[in-house]
Amino acid sequence: MNAPYSRRPWLRWVAPGAALATILAGSQVAAHWPADAATNLPPRTAAQLLTGLQRAKPVALSGTVAAEMSLGLPQLPEGMAGGDPTDPISLLSGTHQAKVWYDGARSSRIAVIGDSAETDVITNDKGLWVWKSADKSVLHLDAPAAKPGRMAHGSRMRPGRSAPDAAQLRTPEGVAAWALKMLDPTTKVTTTSNDRVAGRAAYELVLTPRTNTTKIGSIRLAIDAKRHIPLRAEVFARGADKPAINVGFSSISFTKPPASRFDFSPPPGSKVTNKLPKAAHGARHTQRSRASVAAPKVVGTAWSSVLVGKMPAKSPANTPANSRNSQLQSALKLLPKVSGSWGSGHLLNTALFSALITDDGRFAVGAVQPTTLYAALG
Repeated sequence: MNAPYSRRPWLRWVAPGAALATILAGSQVAAHWPADAATNLPPRTAAQLLTGLQRAKPVALSGTVAAEMSLGLPQLPEGMAGGDPTDPISLLSGTHQAKVWYDGARSSRIAVIGDSAETDVITNDKGLWVWKSADKSVLHLDAPAAKPGRMAHGSRMRPGRSAPDAAQLRTPEGVAAWALKMLDPTTKVTTTSNDRVAGRAAYELVLTPRTNTTKIGSIRLAIDAKRHIPLRAEVFARGADKPAINVGFSSISFTKPPASRFDFSPPPGSKVTNKLPKAAHGARHTQRSRASVAAPKVVGTAWSSVLVGKMPAKSPANTPANSRNSQLQSALKLLPKVSGSWGSGHLLNTALFSALITDDGRFAVGAVQPTTLYAALG
């Protein structure tokens, strides 16, 4: 079901997130903007909409993604994001905006705009570039690391029912790809034909879990009536009348951007870090990496699934990564302390998901109640 999404190179604009963001399923962002006037389209069945999604071809576009997330998270210390608008901590709440361009083939660019800083992610025939104005840094990955179908951090969208990763929940298409994995007897699917997003007529596909073991009440996908691509995705908590996650385009154009839009040269005075593709590090490095951190596993199925694993090893002292981990540890201490037969740790309990990090470095996260996390760890 998610094959067409994994082929979309324009998803590569998603910037890399810290490990904790993935663990918390939570550098999800959301969009909120005034509703457009409704429209009346010829009725289409859910099967027809899903077929259109599967057959949709990559198309050149440019636009603005507006974002807001209302998960009821505790207030985080000011300055923890270091001024980086793509930092997972800064994306956990509030409103956000990004400009995105895609040439329909290989090149893409996104500019994530913050209050006092901007982060640009560019993919072109020279590879992938990440420019952060907050610290004047540039990360460059050679072209093999930026092949179509891969995210900016190099991970491929894997099939199967599991917890969504941080990258998927930052775009309408990413949310749609994850949500459509859940299409089985546990999901009720309905459609409407009276929606308009970013000035375009759209159908709405509504996915409603048939189980009460999940915190998710419904997921609503607005699908462009002509282009068959997701324009907006809204995730509602059970019993809520307003979306907790709402991500989508506030404006969009399908005119191909000029080639110059994807050109990039490091600004004078910036610090450039060049990294080789994973294959260049050799099998020994890969085996060592796999041995150091076991892959997370999924406990349960569909809407009730829980991702369980271990936190990455600590970074060497006096490095930016170590400093970042210290900040995250400080944030964790603000969360409620919990304990049980599985051990003890800190719990994040939001409107849509729960996340637990134990004192011995394990984690569990899912769109479920905390008791389900405890059972998964046990």
